[in-house]
Amino acid sequence: MVCCCLFSVPFFCQLHDVDLSQGKIPPNATLIFEIELYAVNKGPRSVEAFNQIDKDGDKKLSELEISQYLKEEFARDGKKRHPSAHDEILADIFKKNDHDGDGFISAKEYNVYQHDEL
Repeated sequence: MVCCCLFSVPFFCQLHDVDLSQGKIPPNATLIFEIELYAVNKGPRSVEAFNQIDKDGDKKLSELEISQYLKEEFARDGKKRHPSAHDEILADIFKKNDHDGDGFISAKEYNVYQHDEL
């Protein structure tokens, strides 16, 4: 499946004087992009991802489960990170997703049942 989409960027949202191989984008120009979608994959908020993180199968994610998952993902991508990055990301995940403040992220809080449509 290939889906095409055209959109334009108004001149006031653009960077001006960007050097291109054919010259520069003049001020007050409207840029038009053509984007092709080649594939749609399940994102990180899938039921499968939730179940992969939920090691004990209790349908809620603990700090320990998410921490272990983050460590595995960090090791897999091999990028160098400051040691505090893990703790900051973990805290941010719970701040944004533990809506009831119980110290766990439920399937509902993880948002596995709601989908953003294309």
